[in-house]
Amino acid sequence: MLGVADNLLRILNAVFLVICIGLNSALLNTKTHNNSRINYCMFTCAYCLTTDSIYGIFANFFDILALPALCFCLDFLNFAFTFVAGTVLATGIRAHSCKSEHYVNSNKITQGFKNRCRESQALVAFFYFSMAIFLAKLIMSTINMIQNGAFTQHIGRRRRRNAAEIGVPSISQV
Repeated sequence: MLGVADNLLRILNAVFLVICIGLNSALLNTKTHNNSRINYCMFTCAYCLTTDSIYGIFANFFDILALPALCFCLDFLNFAFTFVAGTVLATGIRAHSCKSEHYVNSNKITQGFKNRCRESQALVAFFYFSMAIFLAKLIMSTINMIQNGAFTQHIGRRRRRNAAEIGVPSISQV
């Protein structure tokens, strides 16, 4: 079972990723020609939603899925994918004002529409919000893996040592 903070971050991130899917769908529906950056952003949304939210639901019910090493790997991949998607889209739109006609008409992502310009800027912001949550979860996974070990199934709780493991031996050990 995952910790409370981890589950709350997963819920918040699921909301951000659903918003990203909506914005990305709007960009895909109003396109005049294909853009691989927008397609990669949609892949990132779907991948992160699957490996974060749906995996989180299963990890809460099946303890074998809640291994710290697996959580760390998935959080790292999600962090990397959202960072790359946000950065790729940000370099593609070049962060100019959407009021500039020359910018809107010459950009391959905005494709001459001010609404696409605003949607793409909002999509970049939500990708970076999601990336920040994945970074926080990555730090939490790292701390959990250091404290509990990479392959233990006690997520969110420190491994406690009983009296027989530390200190002076008991009479039964003598």
